[in-house]
Amino acid sequence: MPVLDTSFIVDLLRGRKEAALLLAELEGRGAILATTPITVLELYRGAFLSADPERNMAAAKKILAALIVLPLDDDAATVFGALSARLRSEGKRIGDFDEVIASIALVRDREMVTRDEHFREVAGLKVVG
Repeated sequence: MPVLDTSFIVDLLRGRKEAALLLAELEGRGAILATTPITVLELYRGAFLSADPERNMAAAKKILAALIVLPLDDDAATVFGALSARLRSEGKRIGDFDEVIASIALVRDREMVTRDEHFREVAGLKVVG
């Protein structure tokens, strides 16, 4: 189950061809698509910061309705604690929100679909995009 990151969903919303092609490939192989509650938060924040919040909220909700939103549970929180501490000690911070997103994907052994290269700093996380 691929986990779609905020950057990838934003690319879809903006009509970027590369994102649409990758989505078609994922759907073509029968992948069950998911995202995280953090991505939902980021999409809603972006919509409200935009010039047309109503239109952008509707577009975000339409995409999110087709995805499974994976929970931020105790297992993911534990993985986040360890991951965040390790990245900090290595001087490789990727940002709190992205560390939470990565933790949710890691605890469920999912691949991350993103254009954000810093996710590659997370050991054990398969990154696509």
